[in-house]
Amino acid sequence: MANMRTSNVQRPTSNVQSPQPVIPGARRVHWMLDVGRWVLDVLPLLLFLAFTAHASAVPPMRITNREYPDGSGSSREMDPSKRQSMETFYDSGRRVTHKVLYKLDERLQPVSAILYNAKGIIYQKSTYKLDGEDRVIQEVIYDPKGNLLGTKNYNYGTRNGGAIVVNVDTYDANGNLIQTPRLSKSGKKSR
Repeated sequence: MANMRTSNVQRPTSNVQSPQPVIPGARRVHWMLDVGRWVLDVLPLLLFLAFTAHASAVPPMRITNREYPDGSGSSREMDPSKRQSMETFYDSGRRVTHKVLYKLDERLQPVSAILYNAKGIIYQKSTYKLDGEDRVIQEVIYDPKGNLLGTKNYNYGTRNGGAIVVNVDTYDANGNLIQTPRLSKSGKKSR
């Protein structure tokens, strides 16, 4: 075998790198790739926040079901985005007796109503006046063609710690008070 010599001498190396060729627009491409990666990382969060903000800006639809001691009841569906509410009334056999479509103000309080019979035919229209506590204090009643039928004024009192309607003064189209039976302390009708 031929003599091979090995050497332990290290050759000096340089920390100077040879210059890389400059490609026009390369820095811009790298920057765009970095921004693109950032957008892909952050995009799901931005979309989540955008949809959450939109969803929280519009109150959700609400459905309220009521049942009365005689077995009748109602179901009210409120759509805040349309500012309206539809309440359907049922008898004790769960047959629809009538429906009321309420138009609501910006605070979702009723300003008017259209009443439909069980067959879906309009039989009455009403407008409402509210007090400072958002209670209906007056209802003006019209026929389907818009002719005045009468007015109801609701009077409130307190019973068992809460405000309730204690009586209703009803007036005909000419403004004459219509006598309505009142409940006595015993709960029976009196004149």
